Amino acid sequence: MKKTLIAAGMMLCASTVMAQETAFVYVSNGDSGTVTAYTLNKSKQTLIPIGEYQTGLKSMPMVVSKDKKTLYVSVRSQPYHVSSWHIASDGTLSHFADTPLPEAMAYIALDKTGRFLLSSSYGGDLFSINRIANDGKVESAPVQVVHTGKRAHSIQTDPGNHYLYVPLLGADQMLQYRFDSQSGKVTANTPAFVNIQREAATGPRHFAFAPKPDGQGEQNLYLLTEMAGNISRLTLNKDGTLNEHEATPSLDPAIARTMQRGEARPLTGDDDLPKSEKPRLWQADIHITPDGRFLYSTERTSSNITAFHISPDDGHLSFINSTKTEAQPRGFAIDNSGHFLIESGQKSTQVALYAINQASGKLNLLERAPTGKGANWVTIVE
Repeated sequence: MKKTLIAAGMMLCASTVMAQETAFVYVSNGDSGTVTAYTLNKSKQTLIPIGEYQTGLKSMPMVVSKDKKTLYVSVRSQPYHVSSWHIASDGTLSHFADTPLPEAMAYIALDKTGRFLLSSSYGGDLFSINRIANDGKVESAPVQVVHTGKRAHSIQTDPGNHYLYVPLLGADQMLQYRFDSQSGKVTANTPAFVNIQREAATGPRHFAFAPKPDGQGEQNLYLLTEMAGNISRLTLNKDGTLNEHEATPSLDPAIARTMQRGEARPLTGDDDLPKSEKPRLWQADIHITPDGRFLYSTERTSSNITAFHISPDDGHLSFINSTKTEAQPRGFAIDNSGHFLIESGQKSTQVALYAINQASGKLNLLERAPTGKGANWVTIVE
């Protein structure tokens, strides 16, 4: 009996180590209408292709269920919907449901219970909240649809799941709501928004919450401004309202000097702005390592990903360096260990796997792996 228990314990330890050493990576390819799947082998520092799955033209934002068994893909071509896929133990995907959404959704997320799908629409100027059933299917009838004002871009609840935030790229505002995790409904906080207006047309886009050092201190939120080329630091008050603090340039100053302020893209496409004297700033995505030490952001025009150190004392950002990456970098993700970063480019047919230097925060390119056309979103499942 004792030998059996020891053997079982050794098998459990071995499977735990294997799970820690591998992860599944999914990249949505908007122009191909596919999701490409990989295994990330951390010990060998390599991406191993699993397969490519037809998900629909303009498949873009993705999110994974709390139990890691379902991948949700927002399809931004008509009919607008979220496509749901079972994740098998070997990382392969199998489709099981499509659920209509009110508009083309530029961003999807889950609340912290994993029971509600949150989706925001840049073109529709709204966000939607849909309940997720026990079988993982997104329910068709929204719990709530909220009309926001101009160009809602991303959507998330705070780490405590009491509040919900939506930046308006076209209004230079961050909307702030109270969130009821039982009903999934929101009500406007007081005030209903905070202005992100250090200068005209900043274009607030994506944001990330930093973990609190030792669970103490202020809750910092970092907001990427698409057109101004900055990262604004905001802090949460006890009532869920936000205070804006300093804004940090989000690109190597030497590169930024060769560029000019960005401009909101029309709904007809990303590449149809008139030519300008200098290249336009065009920020995309932002993420923080799980330990809260390093922050990264992407800029599409110059095809750079920029690293920052986060001060554990006051949350201030210190520039580390900018790294040339895949052409027109849109989305990226960081693994749970904080050792690996995977980045996709909309004008590249490859994804880049980087190692994060744990001392400096700098990125070291390990390899590139093939993917589809218009790669724009990366999700890691562990």
